[in-house]
Amino acid sequence: MQAGRFFDESRDDPELPETAVLRVLWMTAQGMVWPWLLQSMCRRDAIKHALQAELIWAPVGDHLGYHITDEGRRRIMAWYQDHRPGTGADEDADDWRAVTMR
Repeated sequence: MQAGRFFDESRDDPELPETAVLRVLWMTAQGMVWPWLLQSMCRRDAIKHALQAELIWAPVGDHLGYHITDEGRRRIMAWYQDHRPGTGADEDADDWRAVTMR
């Protein structure tokens, strides 16, 4: 784990896990929209994937950070409905922690 990062970017698995992309959507939906903040909380390849898939929009100038798109919001809301605490899905606890860090 790199200093100043809230995730482990040194994994042996080069494949981008779905939870990494969901984390980008979660953090953006929570208001973590500034590039320096999102990049310290999420994998850069996950941010790039979310941008290419048009799940988030890139920052505009110095005053508008990343923004979640309608499709990104639908995707994170669908995931939340299935994985939120209290749904009885104990097997999803690891995914919940990976996405929300809670």
